[in-house]
Parts: sequence; C-alpha cells; structure tokens
Amino acid sequence: MTPNDVFALLVLATAVRVFASDLRYLTRRLLRAGVRVGAAALIEDHHRGAPRAPRTEVLTPAAHDEEAQP
Repeated sequence: MTPNDVFALLVLATAVRVFASDLRYLTRRLLRAGVRVGAAALIEDHHRGAPRAPRTEVLTPAAHDEEAQP
C-alpha cells in the first residue's frame, strides 16, 4: 500500500464520518415525506369512496361437509 493509498483511505474515512449525520438526517426526512404522501393518498381514497375489493366466501372443512350431506 503506497502512501497515496493510505492518504486516500484517510480522506474517505473522514468524509464518511463528517457526512454520515447529514445522510441519516436526509434519509429520515425522505422517509417521513413518503409516509405523509402515502397517508394523504389513503385519506383521499377514503373520502372519495374508493371501491373495496369484493368479499369472497372461504369454505372451511366443516362448511363443506354440511353442504355435501343430503
């Protein structure tokens, strides 16, 4: 490892240490913004009366046996 490689590694380590808190802050801010947008979309769909998925019947073994008996 040459002295230039060591110097580059120290510069990289320093940059990571200096900017790590900023990256955490920006990541959290973006995640909070995404949550707000998602919540707003859900509220808008709820107020608009978005259609819900139709309910389907689930046959349990007991219900299936009752239908088969005469």
